[in-house]
Amino acid sequence: MTLEFKLDLPLTNALSAENQQNTVFDAAILGGGPAGMTAAVYALRKQMNVVMITPDLGGQILKTSGVENYMGYQYITGPELSAKFSEQIRQFPLTLLQGESVLSLSQGADNVFLIATDSQRTLKSRTVILATGKRWRKLNVPGEETYLGHGVVYCAVCDAPFFKGLPVVVAGGGNSA
Repeated sequence: MTLEFKLDLPLTNALSAENQQNTVFDAAILGGGPAGMTAAVYALRKQMNVVMITPDLGGQILKTSGVENYMGYQYITGPELSAKFSEQIRQFPLTLLQGESVLSLSQGADNVFLIATDSQRTLKSRTVILATGKRWRKLNVPGEETYLGHGVVYCAVCDAPFFKGLPVVVAGGGNSA
């Protein structure tokens, strides 16, 4: 008896030096949070050749302890929701450069974008989708990282229901509190 396994894993991180120089992607997605992954699904469904460049697949949602406002789920943790998104994009042939950041973006004379990454890659793409998300304004106080998502939150509107009836401290001002 012979068993055969076909591992059809379309998600790839492999970009040889030769392919790097010759490939012009249809779309380059800069950022791998929910918006970037959604953009990837739309482009990949149209059979576009897509590269995603992201320091971390999932973005800020990975540090979100609970999500109650995403349709289809009464409650889901951020990492669980990110895993669902990741599972969905893995059904398509996406070139994923995870753990990389973009250093520069320019447009050549031929209107093709040149994207330089911190791993010494230069990629080419006809289109660039910026899905870089946002950054929290941190206090840089002891314990802030330790309790992130477990008492320390950055979105009062998003997270207020989790703290209903509890004593809280709001630090910051303007749209950063």
